[in-house]
Amino acid sequence: MTLQRRLANALTNINVAGCAGLRQSNTADGEDMKQDRRTFLKTTLMTTGAVMGGGLHNFAFAADTMRWDMADEYTEANLSGKAAVNFAKLVSERLGDRLSVQYHGGGTLGYKSAEQFDAVEDRAVQSAVTVLTQLGGVDPLFELSSLPFVAQTPDEALLLWQIAKPEYAKVFADYDQVLLWAVPSPPSGIHAKMPITSPEALKGLRIRSYDANSTRTLAAAGAAPLQIAWSDLTPQLSTGGIDALLTSGESAEKLTLWDYVSDFTELNYAMALSVAHVHKDDYDALSDEDKAALEQICAECDKYNWDLMRASIDRAYEVMDDNGMTVTHADAVPQDMFAFLQTAADPVVQNWLEATGDRGQAILDAFKSSKS
Repeated sequence: MTLQRRLANALTNINVAGCAGLRQSNTADGEDMKQDRRTFLKTTLMTTGAVMGGGLHNFAFAADTMRWDMADEYTEANLSGKAAVNFAKLVSERLGDRLSVQYHGGGTLGYKSAEQFDAVEDRAVQSAVTVLTQLGGVDPLFELSSLPFVAQTPDEALLLWQIAKPEYAKVFADYDQVLLWAVPSPPSGIHAKMPITSPEALKGLRIRSYDANSTRTLAAAGAAPLQIAWSDLTPQLSTGGIDALLTSGESAEKLTLWDYVSDFTELNYAMALSVAHVHKDDYDALSDEDKAALEQICAECDKYNWDLMRASIDRAYEVMDDNGMTVTHADAVPQDMFAFLQTAADPVVQNWLEATGDRGQAILDAFKSSKS
């Protein structure tokens, strides 16, 4: 039997047995499954990793090469994928055959969102690139980069990351993980049928929001927000269910938004982070010399990743312009409008401060002090 067939059969047996166990537990207990998602994830994926480790991995790597598989919910075409591929390349160049980072994009390892955090903690996979704001259930501190109008330029987003990283790292350490580097998403603005440069333009606007914080902020600003999944946006636009979207400029190309709206207003609402993290045992297996080299690589990755984001903004604006859309840049938006939006966002920031206590306040105080 071929290796591929043996692997496929093993995975099938794992999934069948696991699902049967979940069904049996659910039947025995009408309210709670005895084997929860986290336990199932750990047992199933660690067994899967053992099967793969005994076969496919050994074809490509020498026995003395340490390997980190790196999971990513998104693909190599996204900023997180480009950042991870660059990291793997730098590791290969600097550490040679002592460490190999293998990128697995598009959720091919079976993890989504916060599951990646669990999988690294359980050592079902060595490392991952995860959207940090999806880990708010682990610690509300991780929602910082999605707070509206806190960091309003790429440079400010980088400064905020550098100030908050030590606190983030403490939380990751509590879960036996080491925080490596970050990559920001492009800043959010509003795609609509007109420039959004006044409170009147927002009043009653049926606009797509993407999380609870953006929904609260837009509602407080007088809009009529609807939290809509990415996959449902095109149907909503084509049927007139929504008139506008809060999202990044590069979404225009992904959704051909010029078919539905005419304008993009640059508001720099937020630049949410994705972060790379690895299990502590795999990190500690490196020599002190290699740890020092990895620290330098991570610092270089931060710079590279922010440059990636800046380039993606420029390209998005060029694509929109080429397709007839009008881009209103932030410096053309009246300061009164930003003050109005900031007031609408203040309760969201205050709720975060209440949830994070002294840690959150110290970060924002240091951020404001460093900006001045």
